[in-house]
Amino acid sequence: MTQRSHDPLPLGVALLLLGAGAALLTFMSLSADNVGFERTRWTALLAMVLAAPAILLYVVRFGPPNRWWRAFWTVALIAYLMHFWWAVFRIYGGDVEAIIARQGFVAYTNFAVTILWTLDVIAAWVTARERASVAFTILHFVTWAGVTASFLAASIVFRSDAISVVGYVLAAGLLAALLVRFGHIVRLRSAAT
Repeated sequence: MTQRSHDPLPLGVALLLLGAGAALLTFMSLSADNVGFERTRWTALLAMVLAAPAILLYVVRFGPPNRWWRAFWTVALIAYLMHFWWAVFRIYGGDVEAIIARQGFVAYTNFAVTILWTLDVIAAWVTARERASVAFTILHFVTWAGVTASFLAASIVFRSDAISVVGYVLAAGLLAALLVRFGHIVRLRSAAT
């Protein structure tokens, strides 16, 4: 069955999961002593969970980014922007100098990922119906690598709680996706000879 060019299912599913996740994290943080901190933490996890399908699809895809990738990449960015807002404006009160003093180099990488990811999502929607240029392809790769590294570092390197388990699951999924991609390349090369 072929997908229609206006198939609402991928974006609808991704938005439904974003809404359910936002409702759940709101409910879970109501009784917290520091609601801002808990919502910052949970929105980061929501962004990582929603980005995981797009991160893995980026690796295993054998053509241009598809609707499912674009839908999950977009809603994960929305969740990440929610995290960014809670972190910057609720935890730090908009004080960028305090963020840099506390996080150092990591603050700069977080700002860069935020900007790149936003540009990448815009580019993904603008070039959805056409072959992406080399510049957009490079933007997609650099953004994918930055977002993936950011999530893995934040969950595995800087955490030791339940969130780190999600990071390890993402890392295992990424390894499996790379093996699938490598296996496909090997099959293509052996079929060509």
